[in-house]
Amino acid sequence: MRARLGQNFLIDRNISRKIISSAEILPSETVIEIGPGKGILTEGIAKFAKNVIAVEIDRSLAENLSKKFVDNRKIRIIKNNFLEWTPDKKNKMKFVANLPYNVSTSIIEKILYLNNWEIAVFMVQKEVANRIRATAGSDDYSSLSILCQVFCKVEKLFDVPKTCFIPIPKITSTVLKFKRLDKALVNKKNQKIFFEIVRASFKHRRKILLNSLSMELGIKKDELKEKLMSVGISPNQRAENISIEEFSRLVSVV
Repeated sequence: MRARLGQNFLIDRNISRKIISSAEILPSETVIEIGPGKGILTEGIAKFAKNVIAVEIDRSLAENLSKKFVDNRKIRIIKNNFLEWTPDKKNKMKFVANLPYNVSTSIIEKILYLNNWEIAVFMVQKEVANRIRATAGSDDYSSLSILCQVFCKVEKLFDVPKTCFIPIPKITSTVLKFKRLDKALVNKKNQKIFFEIVRASFKHRRKILLNSLSMELGIKKDELKEKLMSVGISPNQRAENISIEEFSRLVSVV
C-alpha cells in the first residue's frame, strides 16, 4: 500500500532531529505534518510544538498512529488526503514533512498559496529539490522554480542517504527549508496572469518564447514580438533563460 502512495519511511532519528531543529519550532506553535507514516517525525515535533496535526492518507497507518499517540494530547491524527484537506486559516503554523515522492510538487504548490505560515521544512526527491532551487539559465529551471521563489527563500539543508529509509528508495532525498517572504516578488493582483504566462512559456520549453506564448496565449506573432521587445525581452529566448524579474515585466504587456 505505502509503496503505491510513494512514501518511504524515515528510520534515522539523527536525521529526524536535524529536520525538526531546522523548523525553529516554538512552544506556542502548531505544526502540520503531511504523511507522518510511522510517526518518527511526529513524536519529535510534539516535544517542541504546542500542537501537531498529522495528516495521513493511509487508513491503516492513521489508525496505528492514533493508537500509538492516544495518550499524547498534543498530537492529532487526521485520516485524509492533504490535497483535499484545508488547514485552519486563522492560526499561524509551520509545516514539517517527509513528502511522498509522487505528490510532493502538488503538496508544495498548495502550501505556497496559503498565507498563514512562515517556515516549512520538507524532505523531497533530490531531483525535485534541484528544480525548486534552480535559477534562469539552468537545465533544472522550470515553472516550479519560479512558483517557489516568488513566495519563498528556499535553502538546501542537506542530502539524506538512501539507507535512512525503509524500504530503501532508488533515489537520494534532500531536505529543503522554505522561508516565506514578507512580500511576494509578484503583486497579488498580478499573480494569476503572471503564472499563466510562466506556465505557457514552459509548456514547450524547447521552443522560443515567441512561438510558445503565441501558441498558448493566442496572440499573433507580430503583435507579441513588439510586446516582448517593448519590455526588453528577446523574442528568440527560451523560457529557461528568462528570470522572474523579466517574466514580471511581461504582465504589463500581455
